[in-house]
Amino acid sequence: MSTNRPPRSRMSSERLAELFDAVRALLLEVGYERLTFDAVAARARTSKATLYRQWGSKSGLVMAALTHQRPALYDSAGATSLDEDFAQMARADSVPARDLRMGFMLLHSAATDPDFGTELRTEIIAPVVDALAAVFEAAADRGEVVRDSPLFQRLASLILTDVALSPLISGREETATSRQELFATIIRPALTFTDHSNS
Repeated sequence: MSTNRPPRSRMSSERLAELFDAVRALLLEVGYERLTFDAVAARARTSKATLYRQWGSKSGLVMAALTHQRPALYDSAGATSLDEDFAQMARADSVPARDLRMGFMLLHSAATDPDFGTELRTEIIAPVVDALAAVFEAAADRGEVVRDSPLFQRLASLILTDVALSPLISGREETATSRQELFATIIRPALTFTDHSNS
């Protein structure tokens, strides 16, 4: 995670929410490349100097907006089996179309701006992948699967990629059923389950 964070904002939580809503709306409208502090300041009714003083750079402001009040990462604590984890993850809310559009825009921006891509991976993508990989690590701790941490990371990345891209590829909305199919047909077969039948 990034350690060089700007000082805590003096804005009220309501003003911060308004500001970050403005940033996300502008991202969807014009993209990262064309987003400017001038446009954000005008939309959010604040000064450009305030934005620079608080966040220092466009990427810092954008990351603050993207990570503000984001949904909690999946936590497998309390699950008694990998199948229980899969069932809970399948029931999770689908990704709204607005968030999918945002994701594609950010991936394009990351491809054209390597520094932004590094921040995006560090602040947004890596925590999700690590949380998903932790599900498999917990299953290995319980003795359900053979521990293979590199594979766990790849499968976590695959889950994230499928959630992001399958609606575009298939033309169908991502649902609990589609996630169950992913787990049953790809994720579960890729794992080596331990055999306790002779123990």
